Formats: sequence, C-alpha cells, structure tokens
Amino acid sequence: EQEPTPFGWRFFLVHCLGSILVGGGIYLAFRTEGLLMFDWARSLGLLPVLRDIREHTLPLADSLPDWFLFSVPDGCWVYCCTAFFARLWRDGPLWARAAWIGIGPALAIGGEVGQLEILDIVPGTFDPVDVLCYAVAGLAAFWFANRP
Repeated sequence: EQEPTPFGWRFFLVHCLGSILVGGGIYLAFRTEGLLMFDWARSLGLLPVLRDIREHTLPLADSLPDWFLFSVPDGCWVYCCTAFFARLWRDGPLWARAAWIGIGPALAIGGEVGQLEILDIVPGTFDPVDVLCYAVAGLAAFWFANRP
C-alpha cells in the first residue's frame, strides 16, 4: 500500500528515529556517564533506571569492538540526517538535493578531518574508522531513501 505522503512516516520512524535510538542506546548502555545524554537522563529522572540497565550491559562492553562503541553511534546520526534530507528532497532540484543531503556527512567528516594533528581546529583525535563509518552511513541512508 502506498504511503499517503511523499516523505513517508514509516520511513521516518524506521530510518530516522530508529537510527537515533540505536546510536543513543549504544551511548547509554556502554559509554561513560560523562556524556551529555546522561545529563538529559538525570533531568528526566531516568538515571536510576538507566543505571540498573547498565549493570547488565556494561560487562558486555569489553567483548564489543571499539568501532561499534565509538564510531557507530556517530554514524547513526549521520545516517539519520542523510536519510531525512534524502527522503525529503528526493524529488527536488539537483543543487538543493546535493546541498541538503550532504550536510550530515560533510559535518561529520569535516569535523573528523579538523581533528587531524596538522589542522587541530576541532577537539579530539582523528580516526579513519570514524570517517569510514560516516561515509558508509551516508551512502546507505541515501540508497534506502531513494528506493521506491
């Protein structure tokens, strides 16, 4: 059955909201409580519940690869952003499509490149695995958003 809008709310829920929930879930389940998301959880009164969940998830962190813990969550927001704009602009003029669809990958990859020691304009450490993750996420999102 055809969706009633060209954007498609099912697409939004699965690809956009779903990818943010996956990335956020990885942060909340396995990463340090110093991250901003934990401040949000504290503000919402969810920190005690979250700590109970983390008692079960944190022991698994040592068996997970670093790329999953540190690159995939950021790749998820790149996926979300790219999927959203690719779907929204899939029938738009080429110049607008390219500009909007490229925002997420450009910010992510540009920020990572800005971490290179020779540039040192963005705090952090350059990681080529992050760049690969952002590129794969952007391409996958573009592909899914443009499927009939």
